[in-house]
Amino acid sequence: MKTYNDAFALLQEKQNAYQFKQRKKKEALYGQIPELSDLDNQINRLGVALTRATIARELDKTAAIRLQMSEIEARKKALAGEKAPLLTHSYYCSLCQDTGILPEGICSCLNQCLAEISFSSYDLKTRAQRETFETFNPDYYSDQPIASGSASHRSNALNIKNNMLKYCQNFENIEDQLLFTGPPGVGKTFMSNCIVNKLTEKGYGIVYVTAAHLVASIQDQLFREKKTSTEIYEPLLLCDLLIIDDLGAEFSSEYSQKQLYEVIDSRLNAEKKMIISSNLTVLKIKTLYDERLSSRISGNFKTIPFLGEDIRILKARRGRS
Repeated sequence: MKTYNDAFALLQEKQNAYQFKQRKKKEALYGQIPELSDLDNQINRLGVALTRATIARELDKTAAIRLQMSEIEARKKALAGEKAPLLTHSYYCSLCQDTGILPEGICSCLNQCLAEISFSSYDLKTRAQRETFETFNPDYYSDQPIASGSASHRSNALNIKNNMLKYCQNFENIEDQLLFTGPPGVGKTFMSNCIVNKLTEKGYGIVYVTAAHLVASIQDQLFREKKTSTEIYEPLLLCDLLIIDDLGAEFSSEYSQKQLYEVIDSRLNAEKKMIISSNLTVLKIKTLYDERLSSRISGNFKTIPFLGEDIRILKARRGRS
């Protein structure tokens, strides 16, 4: 019950945030087109006249007033142009009209909240909020070519940033599963954070955990909370994006590999998007993990190599200088 209550509370937060953004957009629109306020005042006055005419049963008059109001509404929409939807109430989720429930069961918007809540104890999204595409700093990457005639670490990082921006902009149409590889401190987690923040702004449901915490959470839900496998794995299938950070840092055992395989295989079969980041190379992943898991990763994920020096060490050096 607590999980559902928490999920409904999270859904309410998302709805409130959406409505706040819509109000701000509407205020900006009215600031750009002051005539909209005048037209609203006209509609309000006509509304009072319509009420009086209705009470007096003056049918001809009510019909004329309604026609006037319709004409003014049409004028408002024409003035607003492509921003006309801001003039009327819109729902965070148009499918269930923000109830979270459909005739056939739970709506996808509530299901996404259930997915996030199920792994919230380990979720990394709150830690990611300060790291965005806007705060990305290419100066931490060398602009010297890696080899004669090749790109530099900086151009590689900028290329990744631009491609990940496109990934977020075209998220619905993206089919690639992504594997971020590279040594520690070269920006893999930072880039994951950028993606999380950009997609969260757009209302997508994301579960963002380390590989170690993912395995620990599954184990905790299975043995302590006595959940069934379906109850555990279903939330991981419902979210729009699953990000598994720091693959290879978890304690590797037959059990942990089985859990990781179940999660990754299930999402691949459901054609749901994933991003995995690891300090390991693809070759090392093949060595460390059994064939079933390593082949699912190497055969289905597009590798994005991150290059450079450890940015955390660079920051420490600059702080001392």
